[in-house]
Amino acid sequence: MAVQNSVRSYLGIAKEATKGTAVAPTDFIPVMVDSLKPVDIIDPLYDTGLRGSMVTNYNYIPGRTRSTFDFGGHVFADTIGYPIAGIMGSVATVGASAPYTHTVSLLNASATGADSQPISYTLTDFYAADVREYAGIQIHDFSLKFNADGMLEYDAKGTGWASATASTPTPSFSTILPTPVWRGTVSIGGSAVSYTIEGNIDLKRSITPIYGISSTQNPYQIFLGALEVTGKLNFVMENDTELTRFLTNTQPALVLNWNYGSGATELQLQATITKGAYVAAAIERGQDFVTVSVDINGQANTTDAGSSGGFAPIKWVLKNAKASGTYA
Repeated sequence: MAVQNSVRSYLGIAKEATKGTAVAPTDFIPVMVDSLKPVDIIDPLYDTGLRGSMVTNYNYIPGRTRSTFDFGGHVFADTIGYPIAGIMGSVATVGASAPYTHTVSLLNASATGADSQPISYTLTDFYAADVREYAGIQIHDFSLKFNADGMLEYDAKGTGWASATASTPTPSFSTILPTPVWRGTVSIGGSAVSYTIEGNIDLKRSITPIYGISSTQNPYQIFLGALEVTGKLNFVMENDTELTRFLTNTQPALVLNWNYGSGATELQLQATITKGAYVAAAIERGQDFVTVSVDINGQANTTDAGSSGGFAPIKWVLKNAKASGTYA
C-alpha cells in the first residue's frame, strides 16, 4: 500500500455496442488533472417506521444507482471528437486515408420507432490506487472555451451506470499537439473578423435516468432530451457592428475554425452556427480598451443538419487521422 500521485491518472474511452455493457478502452484522452471527476451516486432509502423513540431513521437501504463523469482540458483535434459525437449523435466520415473528414451533426429520426439517442461510451478511470470503468455514459454537456492568449479548451459532462472495477489497460496516446487559440479564424455573416478576443460555445441536453423494476439498481435507460446551443463572444469594439447585429436581430452565421497542418497530418476543428441569434449585448470598459460582449443562441436550421435530416442549431467538422467508425 502506498500513497498515489494524482498525475499518474489517465482516462480511457470506448464506444459501446450495447448501452451499459462495458467495453475495454480503445483510445485514451489527455485531460487536466483537476477536470477528472467521476462520482458514483446511490439514492438513499430510509426505514422511518415508528418504534416509540425520538429518532427518524432506523435503517439505511441503498436505492437506485448511477454515475456522473466530468472531464476536460486542452483540445486535441482527434480525441475531441468523442465528447462532440457523444452529445450530437451523427457522424459522417469521408476519406480513404488520413486526413479523414468527420462531419458531426445532430442525430434526428423521422421513422416510427427509430432511435435518436447518441452513442454511449465506457469511460475507464485509472487513478493509480485502482481502475474503475463507467459504462453507459451519455454526454449531455459540452463547452468549448477560447481566449486569444491561450489554448483551446473544453469541458464535458456525462451520466451513466454505476462504476465497477476493471483490469488495468495499456494506455497509448496520440502524438498530435493541443490546439492554441491563435491558429483559429472567426467568420461572422460570411466575412472574416480579427477582433474576437474570447468566448465559449455551450451545448446542453437534459438528462434523465429512467428506472424500471428488473432486479438491478442501475437505470433501465439514460435518456437525453433536446439540444440547446448557447455561448458568448467578446469583441474589441471599434464600431457598432456587433452591437447593431443584436439591435437589428441579424442572426448571422458564425464559423469558428481551427485548421492547420497539411497532407496526412492536416488537422481541423470547425464549429458552424448558421443562425446565431444575438440575444444580449453589453458594452464593457473593464480593460484599457472598450469591448462588447454578446450572448448567442443557436437557432435550428436545415443547413446545420446532417445525414439524418431534420433541423440542427450547430454543425462540427473535424479532420484528423481517426478512421471511419471511431466516434459513433
